[in-house]
Amino acid sequence: MKYRLGFINKDKTLTLESALDRCVQKNDERGKEFIYKRYYGYIIAVISRYVKNEYDAEELVNETFIKAFKNLPKFNRVGEGNILEKSFRGWLARIAANLSIDLLRTQKHMVAIDEVGEHDIKPVMINAADKLFAEDIMKLLDKLPEIQRLIFNLYEVEGYAHEEIGKLLNIPDSTSRTYLTRAKQKLRKLYVEEFAIGKP
Repeated sequence: MKYRLGFINKDKTLTLESALDRCVQKNDERGKEFIYKRYYGYIIAVISRYVKNEYDAEELVNETFIKAFKNLPKFNRVGEGNILEKSFRGWLARIAANLSIDLLRTQKHMVAIDEVGEHDIKPVMINAADKLFAEDIMKLLDKLPEIQRLIFNLYEVEGYAHEEIGKLLNIPDSTSRTYLTRAKQKLRKLYVEEFAIGKP
């Protein structure tokens, strides 16, 4: 019994650093389990911004971790503690976002992109009261047209550049910029309507 308690206590001291070491060096199942449990909620949240079907989202979570574990030796470990945590989460999020886009592409859920130019966008006056808060934005994102939601997520949340988005979605980067602008305008409009900002 003492041996078992000691073993359990040893597992409780796992950190991201030690779990990554165990996975890379020994393909260790406990290290994988630690990473899976720790980041499951985060990854399902990332995927749910792109994929609305619950079954598909669960499948993508599993695919994300399978791909991540397979490619852990390629993960560029920088720093430790919070710095490592942030870079690892970002790395996982990119895998999840890419897999989500791939699924949408195969299911042909992405709407056809019309020819748009930056001249088509009318400037919107914004005052300090129109600031969008993260929680509110996440609730309103589902009301955006799909292409706008995808580009907003990729650019504003995941940190992709317009050139990267263009390659992922097979569109010109100027189109990505235009749809991002449209997404922001639509979000502001929805936000004002939803929360009655500026109304008496």
